[in-house]
Amino acid sequence: MLRESETLTRREADSDKGLGELFSDFTRETTTLVRQEIDLAKAEIADSAKEVGKDAGLVAGGGITAHIGLLGLVAAAILGLGEAIPYWASALIVGAVLLAIGAGLGLYGQKRLKEVRLAPKRAIESVKKSAIIIKDYETWNPEAH
Repeated sequence: MLRESETLTRREADSDKGLGELFSDFTRETTTLVRQEIDLAKAEIADSAKEVGKDAGLVAGGGITAHIGLLGLVAAAILGLGEAIPYWASALIVGAVLLAIGAGLGLYGQKRLKEVRLAPKRAIESVKKSAIIIKDYETWNPEAH
């Protein structure tokens, strides 16, 4: 992106160029700018995708680990509660509690995944700024239309 002083220096140099050269420069610089914008968008999307992959991996790993740990606790809870009430009722109560906990964890993980924004924010802002610069160039140089 050009600074204001660089833009003024460029404009002074461009005033000595012919229309063909100016158009050629404009086309070349626009092509370079578009390529840079695409590269920036790709980099942002890749970063966002990595973050989603890590979060999804954390959700899955946490779920698997919790499941393994809960198997022992479930057996102990059913057997312990089974000393006071029938084993079938004990298993039903423990299963319902664990189902509620699992649903809560799943909804929390889903919410976190929805919060990740995949849109390339920096690239979008850069494109907007570039459009302003191009519009400014066209205003400054009416022959560029």
